[in-house]
Amino acid sequence: METVYQMMATTLSEHFGVPEDHIHPDATFEELDVDSLARAEMLAVVEGRLKVTLDQEPGGLTLGEAAARIERLLAGGTGGAATAAAPPPGTGPASLPGPLL
Repeated sequence: METVYQMMATTLSEHFGVPEDHIHPDATFEELDVDSLARAEMLAVVEGRLKVTLDQEPGGLTLGEAAARIERLLAGGTGGAATAAAPPPGTGPASLPGPLL
């Protein structure tokens, strides 16, 4: 089974032309020259592939940190789907602080 990180790395390479040898868990989107529009497109790909709704713009996290946050979000969801849309504070696993990607 493909991990969230592997899916993100494949998407960055295939959809956004990021050279595979530049992609590693400690790289940030900024270091990979992935601009805000491409990050928004990346969110759409992640949402479609993982059946999850992410409402936060990718930030300064590394790819590894972003993948770990998404995996935690998925693990706390029900039926394999999770929502990061603004629930009341502290009411569930979707209330993660900070950017998801």
